[in-house]
Amino acid sequence: MSIKELGELLMEVYQTLKHVKKAGERFSEEAERILANAYNFIIRGEQGLEKETQVSEQRITSETQAGIEHIERKRHDAEQLLASKIQDSTKRIEYTLQEGIKRFQQAANKTTRVEYEQGKAGSYNKVCFLYTCTHYLFNKQREPYLDSTMDK
Repeated sequence: MSIKELGELLMEVYQTLKHVKKAGERFSEEAERILANAYNFIIRGEQGLEKETQVSEQRITSETQAGIEHIERKRHDAEQLLASKIQDSTKRIEYTLQEGIKRFQQAANKTTRVEYEQGKAGSYNKVCFLYTCTHYLFNKQREPYLDSTMDK
């Protein structure tokens, strides 16, 4: 191989290296652009996930608060209903007790009246009996001759 051929061959190698260097630079630039786009895509995705996470957290917090308020309203309504039922039951018990006391008093008054009437009737009968006995004895002492005529 001659020097000329060697020079031409070196020139070809040099030109090939230049083309390879340019191709490598383009490849490198394209790789940098692709990596930059991928990085930006990942950053945007990460930001989107953070935003979705925040929105989800806010929604969960809001729904939790709404649930707590709903439970509190239900508890309050149940307490009021229970208090109302207790008050109604208490009034019914008081009314029932008062009616029972009235009936008891009426029965006691009726029993007392009956006993009074029975006592009054018994007293009247006793008075009549005593009057009759006294009258008989009194008349007997005044008119002894009547007894002698009655015995005969």
